[in-house]
Amino acid sequence: MPSESSEMYIQTIYRLTRKQSNASISEIAAALGYSLSTVSEKVKNLTSDGYVVHEWREHVTLSEKGLISACKMLRKRRLIETFLFRHAGYGLHEVHDEACRLEHVISERLADALDSMLDFPKTDPHGHDIPSRDGNMPERKLTTLYETADGSTVMIAALQTTDPELLKYIADMGLTPGTRCEVINKAPFSGPINIKAGKRILPLSAMMASLIEIVHLPETNGKSAEKPHKNGKTPAATLKN
Repeated sequence: MPSESSEMYIQTIYRLTRKQSNASISEIAAALGYSLSTVSEKVKNLTSDGYVVHEWREHVTLSEKGLISACKMLRKRRLIETFLFRHAGYGLHEVHDEACRLEHVISERLADALDSMLDFPKTDPHGHDIPSRDGNMPERKLTTLYETADGSTVMIAALQTTDPELLKYIADMGLTPGTRCEVINKAPFSGPINIKAGKRILPLSAMMASLIEIVHLPETNGKSAEKPHKNGKTPAATLKN
C-alpha cells in the first residue's frame, strides 16, 4: 500500500492526466509546490514500485496499478464527502478539504462501512462519480452549461471546482447537482449566460457556467411528460389539486 506521500503524487498525476495523455515533471512539481529534483526522485521511486510509467526525459503516466490506486483513494474521499454532507452538517463548500485530510487514514473496511451506511451512492455531493471498490471509475460524457444551446432544458450533474467560495456561491444560488434548469440565452464573445432555475432568472459568467456540467433532458414545452389515455386526455388521477 502506498505511503501518504506517494498517494499525493499518484492523485496529482491522476488529476493532471484526466484531460491530457501524460504529465511532465515540471507540471507535477508546480501542482505540488516541490522542486524538480524532489519530484524527479519521487517519480523514480514510484516507477520502481510499479505505480507510474516514466522513462528518462519522457512524460509521466499512471500504470494500471497506479490508476487503480488513485481510484481507490478517490472512492474514500468521495464517500467521506458524502457522509460529511449528509450526516455531519457540512456545506457543499466545506467537505473537500476535510475529506482530503481523512482519506489517508481510513481503512478499506471503514470505506466499505461508509458505502453501505450511505446506501451505496453513485456520486458525491459535487456530482463526481464514486469509483467501485475494486478501483474502476464509471465513465459519463457530460458537457458544460456554457456549451449548451439556447432553449435547452438540462439537469446539473456535477460541479468542477474545489474553490470553497465558488462552491458556496453556486450552492447559495441553488445550482447543485440534480437541479433542473433552462438555458435562456448566451451573450456572444464569452459573455454571460442567463438560465432559469425554478422561477428565478440567473446570470452566470462564462467562467462559472464552464464549471457546471450538465445532462440534457427531453423537451416537454412545459407540458407533462405523462402519456395521454387513448381518448387523448390526461388521467384525472395525475392532475394536481
